[in-house]
Amino acid sequence: MNLALYRLSGSVYLLCWTLDAPSPFGRPAISLSSGGRRLPSASILLELKDGRRRVATAFRYAGHDGVEATFSDHHVANAVTANFDPVLIHEMADPAELLADLGPRARLTLAAALSGSWPTMFGMTGTAVYLSFLRQFLLTLSPKPEPALPVARLVEGKVLLETALPGPRATIRAIYRIDGAGLSRVSEAARLAPADRAGRQQLHLVADEAPASGSVLLLVQTETSFLVRVIPVRQAAPSLGRWWAGKASGRDGLRSWLVEQLSGLSEQGRLLAIEMQRRLPLAAQNVRRNDDLPSAELDLALCNASGLLLGGWYRDPDGMVEQVLLHRGDGAPTPILDRMERFSAVLPGANGVDRLAATRFAALVPGFAKGAPVLQPRCEIRLKSGTSLFLRPALQPHDPASIRARALAAIPPQHLTASMLERTLAPVLAACQETLRASLPEPAIKLFGDPPASPAVSVVIPLYKVYEFLRVQVAAFAGDGWFAGNAELIYVLDSPEHEAEVAHLIGGLHLAYGLPIKLVVMGRNGGFSAACNAGAEAARGDVLALVNSDVIPAGDGWLPALARRLDRRGRIGAVGPKLLYDDGSLQHAGLFFQRDSKGVWLNHHYFKGMPGRYAPANVERAVPGITGACVVMKRAIFRDLGGFDDGFVIGDYEDSDLCLRIRRAGLDILYVPDVALYHLERQSISRSADYTRGVASQHNAWLQTRRWDGEIERLMAEMDRGGLQIAKPEPEIRPRANLRRATAA
Repeated sequence: MNLALYRLSGSVYLLCWTLDAPSPFGRPAISLSSGGRRLPSASILLELKDGRRRVATAFRYAGHDGVEATFSDHHVANAVTANFDPVLIHEMADPAELLADLGPRARLTLAAALSGSWPTMFGMTGTAVYLSFLRQFLLTLSPKPEPALPVARLVEGKVLLETALPGPRATIRAIYRIDGAGLSRVSEAARLAPADRAGRQQLHLVADEAPASGSVLLLVQTETSFLVRVIPVRQAAPSLGRWWAGKASGRDGLRSWLVEQLSGLSEQGRLLAIEMQRRLPLAAQNVRRNDDLPSAELDLALCNASGLLLGGWYRDPDGMVEQVLLHRGDGAPTPILDRMERFSAVLPGANGVDRLAATRFAALVPGFAKGAPVLQPRCEIRLKSGTSLFLRPALQPHDPASIRARALAAIPPQHLTASMLERTLAPVLAACQETLRASLPEPAIKLFGDPPASPAVSVVIPLYKVYEFLRVQVAAFAGDGWFAGNAELIYVLDSPEHEAEVAHLIGGLHLAYGLPIKLVVMGRNGGFSAACNAGAEAARGDVLALVNSDVIPAGDGWLPALARRLDRRGRIGAVGPKLLYDDGSLQHAGLFFQRDSKGVWLNHHYFKGMPGRYAPANVERAVPGITGACVVMKRAIFRDLGGFDDGFVIGDYEDSDLCLRIRRAGLDILYVPDVALYHLERQSISRSADYTRGVASQHNAWLQTRRWDGEIERLMAEMDRGGLQIAKPEPEIRPRANLRRATAA
């Protein structure tokens, strides 16, 4: 029956059945049993050089009853059986004998089975005797394997391997590695460069460093071949920087691929990728012309977990642009023309006087490089003539705060639409906020004086770069007898680079007024929400007062007057005072929502700009919301609701979002006009270098509308019907006001 039996390891054998040509078996199959039990097996069909076929079946046998093999055909009723005893086979399989009469395709099939599926199936990946056989088999298949050289040291014991594969362009199906630890499949991605003039393709692979002794075999399986490469015994590889500067400085694809691989290894790898790009930046590429031929520049390329945000301009007076392509680290470039948000722009001419009409664009490419920090991606503008213009930006920022600032400036406010926000900016900003949240260090706390043992109220005030109001604010707090005896004052410094200056100032104010102060220093700038939340975490009072640094009390007793409105029955979730400009006019008498011309819900203040004595603004009442400049609420409620949501950018709309969550929890919000404070509006937020008022505000309004559209609609409809009732704390009862919208907003 032309049967041959070989041993692969202690209890694993290989049965080969060679069929004569022609053979009555169209689709041959083999089943093996011993002692009435079927043996685990796996078969492959091999084509021989002379046209015959061979069925090779690997199986495990550790019994004493011999093996019965049944040979059959799916379309033939009769079957042929053979009996043999594997224990009589002592010698290991001879690789040369196995390969002798196999055709090229059969060699590939057998090598793939011996290296891939069979070792895993039969547990031979760490068996020394099998690994010895497999090495001999592979070296018989490829007697003089080419080297895979470690060309650069990476991080955590990883190196960059480089070798070459013969053309034509291959598709890698699997890569295996044989070393002292056994046989393993390489999980890291490999990169094949386009073929050179000789038809060879460079292969790069991130892999573990070779051991100090013993060579390592690398097995590369493609669609048409099974290639063996040898990794030499450990030898000194140059640093990544030296290799990059000497060989890869101008190769965008390889550079981007390596950045992606490093970032996927670890945080250390990501930092190394950033460092190398910053140490060895590529030259920017653009095409500037003063005639009517196409020209373009790429000046924005921000990469984070959301993808790649591209921005720039192009001039195409004659409509010659066919497609815009984004090149990746590996594979075909990605068309992005249909992703681009376009708006008009005017460029200065060569003489500085003429103006040239151009098209600016912004486009988000989701999932680019798996979020790896590719700081100089390459784009191609392909013209209908077949010509290509290649673009590369100058070195781009990598930290989330800088990415956020650049993203906010990517589209001018007058051109920004809800569609642009949703498709282009919002995912980038959300990823920035998530990264900033996850990477925010724990704050440090400094005490100036002994705080009250059991404060009734904790007053939390975020500070950001504006400190000139501190003296007036602390003096007002210290002169209020109730505040000095019952309140805990907490300042949260959100610009920690000024820690020494602010600590010195607060220390002096404590000595001058004797008021205990707790200073919470953020690990880095986290924004209004993060600062307030950190202050609330450090607070000990049952009641929380969240106050801006530019809010000054108009008199004493303001804090207990607001805190008393938080009734014992828990029906009131938050209270807010009347806020005045420094000229005595109204800045805030409660917050309401109104759609703009685009259908987006914007925040407005009742009676803003009216005189402080304006009668409708001096009635205590339920309101849709209150400003975050001064919010008083139970600390437990603030904690249960998750505090301020830092998904809003910079410091805007977090207060209305919190109010809407308070209302969703079934609680009311109360405006208390008997308590008045001065608010020098937005004195600190204007100092934020990355605050683009129009774009950040539009984003936050869009986000609020996206989250709360239906609930705001119902809330404002109820307000318009006069349906909002407030249960007043006993024994005080006031008439409900008939509210109208602001006459000056």
